Amino acid sequence: MGRKLIYLSMSVVMAFGLALGTGCKKGTPTTCNGWSKLLRSPVKGRQAIKEIGDLRCADSIPALLELFPNSQFKDDILQSVRTINAPAASVELLAVALVDPDSAPQAAVVAEDFAVPELRKPLLDVLTTGVAPKARLNALLALAKIDKDNLKQHEDLLIQLLRNDPNFQGIQVNAAAARLLGEIGSQQAIPHLVVGLFMKTQRGEQMYAAARKALARIGTPAVAPLLAVQSNDRTQYGPMLEDLSTTAAKLGIYEWQWQDGPEVVQVLGDIRDSAAAMPIAKSLAKPLSPPVGVEDRVTRTWQIAQQNRITMAMLALWNVGTTETIPTLKEIVVNPDNDAKLRLDTASAIGMLPNYAGIPALLDIYSKTKMEVFRAPMVKPIAIGIDWANLPAFERLLKADKSELVKGRVSGEEAGEFLSLIGVLKKCKDGDVDCLIGVLQGDDPIAATKAAVLLGNMKGEAGRKALEALLVQYPKIDPKQHVDLRRFVIVAIWRLGDKSTVKDVERLIQADTEAKGARYWVDELDSLLAALARK
Repeated sequence: MGRKLIYLSMSVVMAFGLALGTGCKKGTPTTCNGWSKLLRSPVKGRQAIKEIGDLRCADSIPALLELFPNSQFKDDILQSVRTINAPAASVELLAVALVDPDSAPQAAVVAEDFAVPELRKPLLDVLTTGVAPKARLNALLALAKIDKDNLKQHEDLLIQLLRNDPNFQGIQVNAAAARLLGEIGSQQAIPHLVVGLFMKTQRGEQMYAAARKALARIGTPAVAPLLAVQSNDRTQYGPMLEDLSTTAAKLGIYEWQWQDGPEVVQVLGDIRDSAAAMPIAKSLAKPLSPPVGVEDRVTRTWQIAQQNRITMAMLALWNVGTTETIPTLKEIVVNPDNDAKLRLDTASAIGMLPNYAGIPALLDIYSKTKMEVFRAPMVKPIAIGIDWANLPAFERLLKADKSELVKGRVSGEEAGEFLSLIGVLKKCKDGDVDCLIGVLQGDDPIAATKAAVLLGNMKGEAGRKALEALLVQYPKIDPKQHVDLRRFVIVAIWRLGDKSTVKDVERLIQADTEAKGARYWVDELDSLLAALARK
């Protein structure tokens, strides 16, 4: 082999050797101990923190603790501690991090993951001092996980967090406290949750949904205080009403907004206690005067609030209505001076009473109403609620009615809705649950709505079969396109279900949680779930 060839071969071998040697950087550690020695390196310190986490170096946690107070990589240290996942060994480091305003939020997240009792005190310190307000939400969630089986011991703290200034700690903390108070069924918190229905931040963020669901979960004990708000009766709940009035004034909320708004009525409907039926009916009859001396914007807000209140009262009476309310509600419908929406929604409330108890009253109103401009729209609430037994009387009234407006609703171009509703009674015989289930599952959402109403009034074995079909059909109903159908199905499930239906509704909640555009219905089902658990 020539000399040049030998030199060339040696060069190739040396180059290959160098390439192999540079495959692993000189001095790069491969062990926990090796990386721990580089924690204070200005070049490799951050990488060392990450590698210690990736290698699950529990023995390196004391070194991380020593480094933490003055480190510029505190978030990286906490992430490594989380990855190492050695809760007992991490308590001291997390306790230090929880008093650091910048690191406390992430430290509380790690504390929630670990959920060890030794972290209870530092978490309580976060929740009861002003050291790290931004960490309070995570700290509360961590504490709730640690003491999930004995949250009652923190009742006073939760009430305090519920009432703290949401601008300081974030209204998510107030909302989380409300949720936990609902979970423990705190009757002590009821007055504060009532105030919470109206709490908001300077940016307009609200915690209404959380307070609403908490009160719905607490249930019957909340009914009397809510009714006191609605009637402004300070006899028994004076301190609560004074608190509410003072808080509302500070927040720039008008008295009519909390006394005559839709919020309290909606919660009463959520609780589904029939004791609220008559007070709700009477509240609909209450004469209201728009605010005076205010901007047009405020007047418009008042008008919208009253419309919403009327709607919520109607929906609440679907859930809690009793035959006792019929005379009061009937007076509202027949009074021509009342708002048209009030009269029609009240008629709907009468028509949806269980066992078709209100239908004769609606037929009587219809027969005595001289104004055709009101008789015509009355056709819809009657058609929705009517049963087989009362249908002949209704058809006689319609046949005798000479009004062109009425004829348009029942046989003209506008008759599609009416024909779909009444068509169910024609297609299915009285009590034919299988036929009604077929309509419920069909392509006509209006007919399906009528089928849901009829199924909700079934009894015995037919009622059990109807309930099963309603539970199966509910998640198949488009949450945005067919709102009315979903509402009537929920009412039917409430009437037919009891505590044994809770697991079925939990599955519906999970389905709506995962479904696109169904978030609104999760809150509706949450209140149904709580009511069924008490039934």
